[in-house]
Amino acid sequence: MSSARPPVIELKNYALQSGYSALLQGIELSVDAGESLGLVGPAGSGKSLLLKVISQSIWDRNISGLENPIQSGDCKVFGDTFSDKKPSSSTLVALQRQMALVSDSSTWLPVSIAQNFEAVRVVSGLERLPFEEFVDSLPLSSRNKAQVLSVAELLASQVDQPVLQQLAIIRALLRKPRLLMLDDAFIRMDPVLVKNTEAILAAQGESLTLITATNDLHQASRMTDRILFLLDGRVVECTPTARFFTNPKTRQAESFIAGRDDSF
Repeated sequence: MSSARPPVIELKNYALQSGYSALLQGIELSVDAGESLGLVGPAGSGKSLLLKVISQSIWDRNISGLENPIQSGDCKVFGDTFSDKKPSSSTLVALQRQMALVSDSSTWLPVSIAQNFEAVRVVSGLERLPFEEFVDSLPLSSRNKAQVLSVAELLASQVDQPVLQQLAIIRALLRKPRLLMLDDAFIRMDPVLVKNTEAILAAQGESLTLITATNDLHQASRMTDRILFLLDGRVVECTPTARFFTNPKTRQAESFIAGRDDSF
């Protein structure tokens, strides 16, 4: 990966506190443009919270659940530095225009799926394109394309959750984000749907920086260049993916990969 350009994300000795709780501590992380990073760790390790830090949605209590968050250490995203003061609205809007975050649930307008996609195209200043033509351009199997087209005129509430999750990822990519973050976004998808969705992401190439927080270690091994293993809000190791799964540096990572609960 070229290091000629500054990292997309750079955290140095980063810590996040809310009230008396230290949520993230001593985080060291640098992510280059076009890289794919997997966040793994047990429940409550800080994976989802780290994504909220990167998007700076920690300031929105409805999203983060945090009260009076305090940041310390260095936090840079797309070259902008963030501190313990809430950024201006214009700074947050500019930041979030460059990224997309898809979680295990998504918000949709109360119109058809096709109209939701058209709304994204309009807001993003993209050329209008019939939903059928857009879907046909995606690297999906014939069966998956038919599946997506069959829900075009339905409301999101009428679509099965696994297909809706795939549509949420595709919709996020329509915005042409520099950074896409997935937070358990593949949950409830069957293996075929997962494979088709991964093919869409792979087709983006190095134009997209990808961070995936997942409990599916098999998927993490397929999709990522590096693995960041978190435990109790701290980075235990950050290792190239192949090395993490074949020769982890720490006993904690080895136990986690093996599914052993020996208090890490």
